[in-house]
Amino acid sequence: MFHARSVSWARGLAIGLAAVLVFSSRLSAAEPAAAKSGDDDTATVDMFDAMKSGDLDVKIFLRNSHEGQVIIKNNTNQPLNVHLPEAFAAVPVLAQAAGAGGQKSYNNNNKQNQNQGAGGGMGGGGGGGMGGGAFNIAAERTVKLKVPVVCLDYGKEEPNAHIPYEIRPIESYCSVPEVKELCVLLGDKKTDQHIAQAAAWHFANQMSWDQLADLKSFPHLPALTKPYFSAADIQAALMVADQARKAADAHKAAEPAAKPAAQADSASAPTAK
Repeated sequence: MFHARSVSWARGLAIGLAAVLVFSSRLSAAEPAAAKSGDDDTATVDMFDAMKSGDLDVKIFLRNSHEGQVIIKNNTNQPLNVHLPEAFAAVPVLAQAAGAGGQKSYNNNNKQNQNQGAGGGMGGGGGGGMGGGAFNIAAERTVKLKVPVVCLDYGKEEPNAHIPYEIRPIESYCSVPEVKELCVLLGDKKTDQHIAQAAAWHFANQMSWDQLADLKSFPHLPALTKPYFSAADIQAALMVADQARKAADAHKAAEPAAKPAAQADSASAPTAK
């Protein structure tokens, strides 16, 4: 009796183990198919291009001179992988063509466009579980992103939540390449906002490092007056500015090599008869 029960128990255990192994093998076989599904079939769009086509509605709200919030709405009935820009400009809606020419002197206190434009970075994407610069947004859904910014028009009023802004490519507002590279560093969290602000005014408004060192917080309140940028801030800003300058130089050096290749492709293309 004892032997029969042992055999029966052993057979039951063997059948159970076999079932577990079969179930496990089925799960393992299913895993690659699940991994492939992902977002391979989802269209990837550039944020600014999708704004022009109407597929995306993108708004920016600057809370202050340090940060803002970008709200992106997918207007389509399909999910989209949105390629976020590495750098952007936040432009006061009432500021007609201010800043579009490039550098502005810090002595120019033109109050017709009362609030400063700003530049910022998004890190080129990587949110929403995507990576590679793509941010996935479900159909007809809205996402909100917090973004760091720096002011680009010293002498004007600081941004605030009551002033409407619009988001644009950084080149459309400030043509100084070092400013773009600085915004990229800011978006990638490779520099502190306060340090980046000193470098931004240096590049965008041609402020010297001595002028930046002389800036004061609360200049009209002697009891509270102190340097806006400490000596350590200026030293750190010098290093960040050097990084931005080297990155801009590297991109500029790469441009001539790319142009001949494009011309060669054009020359080799068959002509219509």
